[in-house]
Amino acid sequence: MESDSRLLELNDRYGNLTYLDRLKMLFDEFDSGEILVTTSFGSTSIALIHMINKVASRHPIHLINTGYLFKETLQYRDQLINEFDLNVLDVQPNERSHEFTRNHKVWEGNPDFCCFINKVDPLNALKKGKKIWVSGLLGFQNENRAGKKIFEESQGLLKFHPIIDMSQEDLNLYRTIYELPAHPLLYKGFGSIGCVQCTKKGVGRTGRWEGKEKTECGLHL
Repeated sequence: MESDSRLLELNDRYGNLTYLDRLKMLFDEFDSGEILVTTSFGSTSIALIHMINKVASRHPIHLINTGYLFKETLQYRDQLINEFDLNVLDVQPNERSHEFTRNHKVWEGNPDFCCFINKVDPLNALKKGKKIWVSGLLGFQNENRAGKKIFEESQGLLKFHPIIDMSQEDLNLYRTIYELPAHPLLYKGFGSIGCVQCTKKGVGRTGRWEGKEKTECGLHL
């Protein structure tokens, strides 16, 4: 567990760096084998994926494949793997537990439990032996994310948000400069893309868990 002074020191040193330089410094300061990278291959994922590929090509990038992802998300994953020669590892939930959520449509009555089985529990297994968890959260996405810092303590790991302070405008500019491919569902009105049952069209994350108080899957709370 990191001390408060250590977190302050890290946030101070990394705070004035560019997004790319933050990642460069991270891979210089920490053993790559202790660095866990996850992505959803969602609407904004390409920025972090592209930066990781520039700084540490072929570093493992983990996708929590819930079994409920849009076919377009899996096609997008394959497209990016082919275009950038990515080392993507699909992480699956426990088969029996997943089937329980499917058979009982758990997402309808208890979406938090569905997320725990299909996202949180598989991620917890990945954390073993790791010290740093790199995530592409963006502060503008919702209130929970707006308050996050570059480095935070998360269940015994250092959680690293290298692009947390990137604005929507900067994200759009980055994608334009590097001519990065967009998730195909963006063109169909999906501002944020998760599991099929819990994602509808909408600006930003308004289409996620529509009609429920839920705003996060549980990975980032």
